[in-house]
Amino acid sequence: MKTDLQNRFKLAAIDLDGTLLGPAHDISAENLRAVQRLQAAGTQVVLASGRHYNSMLKYARALPGVQWIVSCQGGEVSDVDRQTILGRKFLAAADVKKTMDQGRCLGFTTIAYSVDGVVTDFRPDTQSDFEMKVYTDLAGHRPDVLATRDLLARDLFKVIWMGEPAALSHLSLADVTSPAIQAVRTHARFLEFMPVAATKGAALRLLAARLGIASSEAVVFGDGDNDIPMFEWAGTSVAMPHGWALALRSAKHVAPAGPAETALARGVDLVLQPAPECVPAGSTTCSNLQ
Repeated sequence: MKTDLQNRFKLAAIDLDGTLLGPAHDISAENLRAVQRLQAAGTQVVLASGRHYNSMLKYARALPGVQWIVSCQGGEVSDVDRQTILGRKFLAAADVKKTMDQGRCLGFTTIAYSVDGVVTDFRPDTQSDFEMKVYTDLAGHRPDVLATRDLLARDLFKVIWMGEPAALSHLSLADVTSPAIQAVRTHARFLEFMPVAATKGAALRLLAARLGIASSEAVVFGDGDNDIPMFEWAGTSVAMPHGWALALRSAKHVAPAGPAETALARGVDLVLQPAPECVPAGSTTCSNLQ
């Protein structure tokens, strides 16, 4: 029997990279139809990403009907036009300086997210440009270079260390965080630092309160460890089958296996047509959907 989606889900929050977007950083036709299917049932679709608002806007514009954006790992909650800001959470200036100094000391390239865009005090004459090229390829834009004093004078949502995966994996997070700062791995080459209160889950809680929607009426889709707070908040959560191991264990469901660029579509199918033989989180298949 088909699920009455409108009675179940009033809000659907969707991560970008690895979820809505495929490996080529675009929205497949299948994923687009899945979003439209949610919207047709009266579900408010929200984009929730670690990306900067500026980087998310083109994807929101490609999805008519999307009204709200959660950006910077939950550091900002705004409407699509950024005329209404529901909340912003910034790192303390002293924490920014400490984190960037420590990152450079350990040999990582550092960038930061400000209200206006992505910035760095990177100096190509003294540092390798490799990590900056990796970031530019993924995000679609190169960070603006500022003098260190100008960078530190800005309100900043988060700091990212970029470097060799093995070097990041060997770090002890207890040594690089503080009571005010959390760290989350978002890419093999990226480690991000944000205020402890800045999470996708906290941002969605704020937005849902504004919209009068309960967490039990929300479904969320993601693939990374930074999606876990929204998995924990929402009544229904779906991880992409190619996602990070901890994310797969944290979600209530895992979308059926298949091409990464259509994983979201399969996840939407899963929650719209649940069946007893569907296996919860920990499995990447669902027998009735294969």
